[in-house]
Order: sequence, then structure tokens, then C-alpha cells
Amino acid sequence: MTQPILNQGLLALFLLTYFAAMGGQKNNPAKDLHVSASTEIKWHSAQEFGVRGLGWTELQETYTRLPAKAQGEVTPAVWNLSKHSAGVHVRFVTTSQSLKVKWSVRSNNSLNHMAATAVKGVDLYAWSGKCWRWVGVGKPSGYKNEKEIVTNMAPGEKEFLLYLPLYDGVDSVYIGVEKGAVIKSVGKPKQNPIVFYGTSITQGACASRAGMAYPAIIGRELNQETINLGFSGNGKMDVPMAKLLAELDPSVYVLDCLPNLKAEEVLPRTLEVIKLLRASRPHTPILLVPNITYAHAWIDQKVASLVEAKNNNLQQAFKQLKAEGVENIYCLDGKKLMLESGEGTVDGIHLTDLGFANLACVLMKEIKSIQKKNKIEK
Repeated sequence: MTQPILNQGLLALFLLTYFAAMGGQKNNPAKDLHVSASTEIKWHSAQEFGVRGLGWTELQETYTRLPAKAQGEVTPAVWNLSKHSAGVHVRFVTTSQSLKVKWSVRSNNSLNHMAATAVKGVDLYAWSGKCWRWVGVGKPSGYKNEKEIVTNMAPGEKEFLLYLPLYDGVDSVYIGVEKGAVIKSVGKPKQNPIVFYGTSITQGACASRAGMAYPAIIGRELNQETINLGFSGNGKMDVPMAKLLAELDPSVYVLDCLPNLKAEEVLPRTLEVIKLLRASRPHTPILLVPNITYAHAWIDQKVASLVEAKNNNLQQAFKQLKAEGVENIYCLDGKKLMLESGEGTVDGIHLTDLGFANLACVLMKEIKSIQKKNKIEK
């Protein structure tokens, strides 16, 4: 029984000696795999390429989601959450065969139920010619971060999409390319964006990466700009927010606020917000999203009753608006928003990537149908 152990020990000693010897050689294959580490990098501010996912340009700070004038109009909680860069993204084209990203976050936030890569990391996708495909993630290490996201790419021009953190703000974002490589912006989108207003679920809790928040998934699948106005715990159909929404000119409004509303608030606030939006945007489609069926609702009767009451009140608001002649509003059937198995959440409420993928699929089908009815072309 001792012979195999002895042989394994000799083999381990041989391998250690071999790789130590190889480490001293000039032509080290392991080192050759990381040629970009010694390549000179030129840094470009993300703002050079036109930051997307922002509804306003008059900002108090870079990469924030509400205009400077909103301070004092919206609640302090909404204002502070608007400094998180959820849904904010950059599209660019480059010939560089490696890419680095350097970014600084404002608060260095951490959440006990959410990955740091989503809270304060960056997430990179590339256009394959047919669809957007994931490339790599920038893992955060503190307030200031610099990470190589991808290397060893084939020569040629490629288009990229970089998502910024979901639950932290950023003061600066720089994209690093090899010296001499071309890097340039992408033309402005022809189609107006889709605007999502909602809760922590809309903001992206608890995706593993910024690109897995459901507005981002839908944006990639439709190849259309999306604006994420999700405010964790504070998507409450407030009038000040509705007035700000009315300033935008989206192809579709998606209102997903029920998880942050009390059952008795759903009817009056929905009526008020829809009428306010219609006064400024008489023809823009509006999609109402019901409260998802929380994963523990099957066993917690109080939770099940609360969700049912909210959704019944949303249906009542929808029927009342239709009866009053308000056109081009839609109310989603919420039965398929959550997986029947109950899987897809971290805590019964906030979604994992699995839950977000399912939610995005259901919502996307409805949005595509609405755009087709309204002849909204890409």
C-alpha cells in the first residue's frame, strides 16, 4: 500500500522541479499567454463615447440617473439612490485585442444578499454579429479599481457594451486599449429608449452582474437602449417622479412599482400617475406590471393575500382607466413572471439571474407586442 504513495510523491517532486526550471527560461508559454500585461495602454474616459441609459443631461454629478433639479423635488431616499449608476452603459468600437477598465466608486457599498460584482463592478458584452454575448466582468476591490476584462482577442474591429455598477455610484470610468488601437463611439440609436420605473427588482437586486438586471437583458435582446429608474424600496408611484418621467420621450413606459406599494395605495397612485403621464405623453404606450408572486407565497398566507390584493387593485385601476377612455395602456398577466418551481430568488423576493432571465423573457414578449401594435420600428 506504500508504493503508490511513494510514486505520487516522486511525481509531485519531479513536476515541481520541472516547472521551477521552466520558470527561468526566456520562452515561458505560461507567460506568453499574458502578453497584454506588458502592452502599453492608452486610457479614454467613457464619456468620450456618449454615456447611455441616462434620461437627462443636466446632472449634478456624472453618471447619475436623475437631473440636478430633482434634488428637493423627489424624496431624499430617491435622490440618494439616483446616484447609483444602475442601467447606465457605454457602447464603443475598438480594434484593441485587449481591454482594461479603470473605475472609481463613490461609496464602496456592500450588500449581504448580493454579489459585489453587481453592486460595484462593471460588466462587458460584445456584439457577435447576431446578438450580444458576455465577455467578462470587472471584480471590484475597493473605491478605486483597475481590471483587465479581456485579452487575446482576434484582430479586427469589435463593438462592446459596458454596464456600470447597479448599487453604487461612479465618479470616473476609463477604458484602456492598446496604444495605436482605434477606439470610437457608436452612432446614436434610431429608436427611442424603453423607460423602466420601479423598485429594487428593477434596479437589479440581486443579479450577479450588472448586465443581468432585467432592463439590461431586455435592452440586449431587443438591441434597444433602456433607462433604469429602479429605486430600491422607493419605487412608490410618487407624483414628483411621474412629472420627471413625463419629461422623457420613450418608446414605452414600463411601470413596475407594486412591490413598494401598500395594497390601498395601488389604485389611487396608479390612476394619478397614468393621468399625469397622459397629459404630457398622450400616445406613448404604458405597460403596468403586477406584483410578482413571491416564492414563499405558497406557504405564507399573509404574503399571498397581500400580493393578491395589490394585483386586484392594479386590475381595478386598469379597468377604470380604460373605461374613462385612456388609450394605449396595457396590464401584464403576472402569472408567468415567476417560475412555477419557486426557484429564481435569493430571499423569496429579490431575483437571481435565473429569475431575471425568466422575468425579462415574459416582459420582452409583451413589449415587442406593444411596439408592433404601435408600429415602433427599430
